Amino acid sequence: MKRLFTVVAGHALCGWLLAMTPGAWADEALTLDEAVTRAVERQPLLQSLDAAAAAAREAAVAEGQLPDPKLKLGVQNLPATGSNAFRLNREDMTMATVGVMQEVIPLQKREASARRMEAEAGQLHAEQVALARSIQRDVALAWLDVYEAQRKSELYRRMADEMAAERTVAAARISSGGAATADVLRLDTLLAMTNDKRLAAQRDERKARALLARWIGDAATWSLPQALPAIALAAKRDQAAGELERHPALENARQEENVAQSEAESAKLERQQNWSWEVMYGKRQGDRSDMVTLQVALDLPWDRANRQDRRTAGKLALVEKAHNLTEDRRRILQAEADSAWADWDSIEAREAEHQKRLIPATDARLDLAQAGYAAGRQPLAEVWEARRAVVEVELEHWAILIDRQRAAVRLGYLLNGNGLPVASGSAP
Repeated sequence: MKRLFTVVAGHALCGWLLAMTPGAWADEALTLDEAVTRAVERQPLLQSLDAAAAAAREAAVAEGQLPDPKLKLGVQNLPATGSNAFRLNREDMTMATVGVMQEVIPLQKREASARRMEAEAGQLHAEQVALARSIQRDVALAWLDVYEAQRKSELYRRMADEMAAERTVAAARISSGGAATADVLRLDTLLAMTNDKRLAAQRDERKARALLARWIGDAATWSLPQALPAIALAAKRDQAAGELERHPALENARQEENVAQSEAESAKLERQQNWSWEVMYGKRQGDRSDMVTLQVALDLPWDRANRQDRRTAGKLALVEKAHNLTEDRRRILQAEADSAWADWDSIEAREAEHQKRLIPATDARLDLAQAGYAAGRQPLAEVWEARRAVVEVELEHWAILIDRQRAAVRLGYLLNGNGLPVASGSAP
């Protein structure tokens, strides 16, 4: 009996589940690697950023051009009162006009506007890369949540079935004195507690699959493989600082700085004056001479201190804001890395403690309880409590292995430039 429960809840848990439910795993098993790939490849949010970057690049080309010329049509000097009101052929100065007007924006201002749009395109691309990385992390963590909840639910169900069968046998033996009523009642208590945990695990699985479906749709309902995938650490601890500096979220912050800087440069160039020219031809009636008009217009920035200079100062303040946000992003990433390393170190220590002391201690307790029951010195409920303790410890140990993978996912998000390195083998 001890061997049954240690196999059920120990390192061979997945193999036991496979044997317990033959054919339960669908041909279409959702691996961690496939879930991460699907989330990135079929993600409308990432596609929207790609479209926005393309739009900014197209706008950059347009910003570098002069505005379209304007065609001007009209009538000048048309009488509005008297006997000749609104008659085109009575007043010498009345004429129909056609002209062309072109606004001229200095080349430096147009180039600065184009650079600003290119900077926005670069920032949108960097945001897309950073978002893809965070989606990979969130999907991997959601997949691990589904995996843990699904395995817990299966384990608790099997435990409940075994307890129910044992209770039936014990209840039948009460009349013959082979079992005590107290033993059956204690089994009822243990069975209720196990069912409660199974229901909680089923709830957790549904919630985790709902979160996973946000990124991969209907594929979130697929069965998961029985083997826990191994996720290698992306970088050594002494390489962490350099990897963080290359993190997409930090690169995105730097690109936001570039956008703010380019907007500040455009604001500075607003001091340069726009100008326009216009040519107009006026047609008069009869033998009157036609007219040609040439005009040039210049901007008059007479209050630069309260207009152009103020706008420039505002943009420079936004550059400082973007720089501070970049530093804040760096600190956030460093804090996340420190937290992930702390989890990793703690998990390694807990794993060693389970292997060295806790698992052997619960196994020994089960041996003593079984021996006492066989000798008639202990009730059957004591054996079940010892068995339950073995399962709980082994289940907690298995959860530690999943927590190790969670820490590896977080470190992979922070320290690996190519996404999450998921290995094909199973976790140790």
